[in-house]
Amino acid sequence: MPALATDQLPAPSPAPVAAPQPVAPVDVAVSGAFDVAADLGRTVYVEALASSHLTGVLRDALARRGLSLVASRDQATVVYELDGAFQALRPATQRRADIRLGDYAENPAPLTTKSGRGPSVMLSLNPLAILIGTIASNVGNATGAQDSVNAATAGDPDGKCLSKCDEWRYKQRNVVTLTRSGPDGTATCSALATVEDAALRPAELIQTSLDALASAIGLPDALAGAVARP
Repeated sequence: MPALATDQLPAPSPAPVAAPQPVAPVDVAVSGAFDVAADLGRTVYVEALASSHLTGVLRDALARRGLSLVASRDQATVVYELDGAFQALRPATQRRADIRLGDYAENPAPLTTKSGRGPSVMLSLNPLAILIGTIASNVGNATGAQDSVNAATAGDPDGKCLSKCDEWRYKQRNVVTLTRSGPDGTATCSALATVEDAALRPAELIQTSLDALASAIGLPDALAGAVARP
């Protein structure tokens, strides 16, 4: 058979392009509220637990609002404490991830998931913040060896999903709580951000809850960009 000239060869078919998957929206809810402007003229001590970075961000925001900040609790009339935690659970396999707000703010690296028994994030401020016990399960492998094998062969520590893959989405939530203590009593404001997604989204949920909290205490946009995305 005669050879075909190059310009007679059929054009290659274009490779199929996968349709982009919709990004699950984040829901946010706020409980409690107070206005930091009520503390103008008072001495204020601020601490984000476990994070010097967030402490600095919150101090700067309050200073721009006009509050008088001091370096120690002993000097303060009013004390603000910020705490929080991110937690995620994959119901189909009971795989989870959790990290305290301050720890993530200091090192915003991709989270390592885990299965089986182990310590949970426990916070000192608000019962809403102690979430892990309500969503984590006590089943799974204890050594992590199977996780490594599955991750190497299937790209996921739980292996490859074969059915009901929608149940492999992680139920994720982050709570942040600011507690104000002063001579007129104690007040708290909490913001809870939630989403279900196949990918973990700690930075987004943490920042969403921080933004909602800031608005609820009279500091809109003051904490924008407080948590870096890895």
